[in-house]
Amino acid sequence: MQFLASYTFSKSIDEYSGEFANELTTLPGNQQDFRTQRGVSNFDRTHRFVTSFVYDLPRFYEGNSTVAGKVLNDWQLAGIVTLQSGLPFSVFQSIGAAIFNRADFATGFSGSAELDGSVQSRLNKFFDTTAFVAPAGFGNSGRNILRGPGQKNVDFSVVKFIPITESVRAEFRTEFFNILNITNFANPNSNIAVPATFGRITSTSAGPRVIQFALKVHF
Repeated sequence: MQFLASYTFSKSIDEYSGEFANELTTLPGNQQDFRTQRGVSNFDRTHRFVTSFVYDLPRFYEGNSTVAGKVLNDWQLAGIVTLQSGLPFSVFQSIGAAIFNRADFATGFSGSAELDGSVQSRLNKFFDTTAFVAPAGFGNSGRNILRGPGQKNVDFSVVKFIPITESVRAEFRTEFFNILNITNFANPNSNIAVPATFGRITSTSAGPRVIQFALKVHF
């Protein structure tokens, strides 16, 4: 049996995270003054925990039946668990390709626009949308000041090794991606120019459970 686990606590800060940009889109705010773009990176994840294991099951059959031995023995289980913080995002205004600025804080607002509660309970209002208004200029809210939903995933596999000769063996794999069928939600819509979906989560960031079968021959 083998185990591997790692935990990362991190913070990445930059003015630009390497995404495609031109003079009209992608970088909301005053693009002539990159000091206004300083914030946590688009790819920043505060916490990330990953653990994996591989377990070669013990031999279940020690009798004289060749068939029983090949069916009951030579099994392996493996899995990977990933838990990580969500990705940051900015609140902005985008109207066509001509306006792409960060939102202004509402007059009198102070504090945090984050809301409490589970992600499922905040699908229609993930953050405090009343904290923001359409910008009068470049917008005074910071870059990537809010963070989206965390991510969880469990992958699992069952492997049957089938001895054929001394130097040849087959391997039949059954692999379950997102075996628990966890719904991982994407960041909310944060374009204040689209009030119908502003602050709402309308998509997921990962697929449902997927089962894959594979057959390998080692020689």
